[in-house]
Amino acid sequence: MKIEFIVPDKTHLQALYDIECRAHQYPWSHHLLSSNFGNRYFNGAILHQQQIIGFYIADLLLDESTLLNICIDPAWQGHGFGQQLLEHYLQQTAARGCIQWWLEVRASNITAQNLYQKMGYHEVGLRKNYYQNGNVSEDAFVMQRFQD
Repeated sequence: MKIEFIVPDKTHLQALYDIECRAHQYPWSHHLLSSNFGNRYFNGAILHQQQIIGFYIADLLLDESTLLNICIDPAWQGHGFGQQLLEHYLQQTAARGCIQWWLEVRASNITAQNLYQKMGYHEVGLRKNYYQNGNVSEDAFVMQRFQD
């Protein structure tokens, strides 16, 4: 399957938001997603047949990066696109001098945890009740990866 990567901008915002809403039970708001563009952020998107099927939002400061959000449209999950997108993120940030990567992941998201571990992340902490959605809260595992 032919894929390509782009740096999304605000013209792609609605497509990213639509994927965000389909991919997550508790999606980011449109406002929150739109606020994650600019010099501070390092964002990428994966295209299949010239259609955005996933994206990541990260920050990059000095030699470290935090992955703030990553998702693949549910219609395209299970085909390895998430791993390709994560590999792209790691390669692109490493090329800019990154040697340390961070993320938080829902304690219930075993699929994502397995992918992150496969890609060299290790659990280094727990944030109790990190994800808050009304009366629902969930812990997050803090994961870290160092350059190989």
